[in-house]
Parts: sequence; structure tokens; C-alpha cells
Amino acid sequence: MGQDREKSVYSDKTDEQLALLSQNGNKDALTALLSRSRAFVEGISSRYSGVSVEKDDLFQEGMLALLSAAYTYSPEKNASFKTYASVCVNNRLRSVLRSENENKNIPLNTYIPLDELNISGGTEPEDKLISLEETEALYDIFDRDLSVLEKKVLICRLEGSGYCEIAKKLNITEKAADNAMQRVRAKLKRIFR
Repeated sequence: MGQDREKSVYSDKTDEQLALLSQNGNKDALTALLSRSRAFVEGISSRYSGVSVEKDDLFQEGMLALLSAAYTYSPEKNASFKTYASVCVNNRLRSVLRSENENKNIPLNTYIPLDELNISGGTEPEDKLISLEETEALYDIFDRDLSVLEKKVLICRLEGSGYCEIAKKLNITEKAADNAMQRVRAKLKRIFR
């Protein structure tokens, strides 16, 4: 009963309010925002279909951009969260496609599509409860299975930093940043497959 009441509190919140709550560490608000925005990201990523990157990979990148947008959104910029998130998602997808075309980065077939993590956008109470439980499990996995360096590198990547920027921020080599990200991908792939 407490969870239903808590969920109804979040259903009354705007995207902007959920983003600000997420920035303050509220995982339930983040889950609500990600679930609410899933179709939005699917719509944007579907516009890029027919390109050299798989649909699931584009969707995953779009969800990562949405997550980054949730943590970096600022209402002082006089834009709605959806407008800001749309720009973030489109920029991320264009960057992925540009990188893929330039063959500078590792192929996206090593990524794990977020929909395999079953982040559900369903409207049934059971779907919402499952989504909440899976998101909490994801946070537990991050805390338990990723090293401190891997967490830092993952956060930087979610913020849109490239390996060169990450290396400078964390005072490590680009190769160390790349290796840490490869370990993150491998761990997530092993856990979710």
C-alpha cells in the first residue's frame, strides 16, 4: 500500500520535478522518469533506423542520454525537461552514428540493450512494481560488482565524456579508461544474459 501511494505521488510530478528529485538521489523519482520517458526515447531512436547501428543499440544510447539529461537538467535554462532531453538524446545518437561511421570506437554490438534490462514502461501496477524492483537491482549490481574506477568511468561516459576527457578528469590513461569501460560492459553482459 505504501508503494502504491508513493507511485501516485510521482505520477503527479512533472518531468522537471522528477529530474530534480533524481539529482538529489531519489531513485524512485528516477525510475518514474525513465519509465515515463521510454516511449519518448523509442520514438527519437526510431528516426535513426536503417543506419549502420542496430535499433536496440540506438535505443540503449538514447536511454543513457536520457539518464544523463536527468542528472544534468537545470530549470534555470528556461527549457522543459522534454526539450532538454530531446536535444541530449538526438546529440548522443548523432555522435554514436558519427563515431560508427568514422570507425573510431568499439562496435556497438558489445553494448547491452537497455530493454534487456526490462525497464518497463507498462501501465499495469505489476509492471511498475517489476520496473522498480529491476531498477533497484541494477543499482545494487553497480554498487556490488563495479570497482570504484569502473563506476567513475561509467558516470563520465553517461555524462557524454569521451575516453580522452575521462582520462584527464580521472588522471588515468585513455587505455585505462577504455579498459574500465570494457570491463563494465562485460560485467553487465554477463549479469543480464
